[in-house]
Amino acid sequence: MSLEIEATDVIKIILQFCKENGLTESFNALQNECQVSLNTVDSVENFVSDINNGRWDAVLPQVAQLKLPRSKLEDLYEQIVLELFELREIDTARAMLRQTQVFQRMKLDDPERYMRLEHLASRTYFDVREVYGSGSSKEKRRAALAHALSQEVVMVPPSRMMALIGQALKWQQSQGLLPPGTAFDLFRGTVQSARDEVEAYPAVPEHEVLHGALSAPSFYRTAAPYPGICSS
Repeated sequence: MSLEIEATDVIKIILQFCKENGLTESFNALQNECQVSLNTVDSVENFVSDINNGRWDAVLPQVAQLKLPRSKLEDLYEQIVLELFELREIDTARAMLRQTQVFQRMKLDDPERYMRLEHLASRTYFDVREVYGSGSSKEKRRAALAHALSQEVVMVPPSRMMALIGQALKWQQSQGLLPPGTAFDLFRGTVQSARDEVEAYPAVPEHEVLHGALSAPSFYRTAAPYPGICSS
């Protein structure tokens, strides 16, 4: 009985390897070229908790590595901006409104929604009831966002590529296809052979040994020989 493996799953394993080893450019290039999103987080529970508690400094770096539907991404950024208005962090909110790609698309495709945010940024006060409406609140908006975004992410064990390779090699050993207790050259698919070591004289000094006056070479030539040693 054969197992079918999706090609996208293989790409995701490679993407995880790139992400875990800090290969950011390779990660982005592969994700964009293959149009496959990794969309993993270290902990879905922590991710949801960060959103519910408004820890946006922890949420945004994770979101930056995810491929999310445009509507959910706009809802997230809008909520962050609204909370910045409430904290009277107007300069930061305006910078997000005018410099991020999310709001630039909103400005073109949904100008009324964008202009509402610009209007709120120009006010000197923050009215919770006007912003969220009578049937909603900041906490409810956060909870709705947390639920929506949690549907887009998954949590998988770390180092999946190395784990799968290790399992495959162990199975081959159990079937007698590989000698036990040997180093394996994964790239060539063969057992590593012992390298011939070539003896060579030292070319780089490692340590310097200092001798006292009595240990000079001339001392050994003139001193009486030790028992059992012939003098030259």
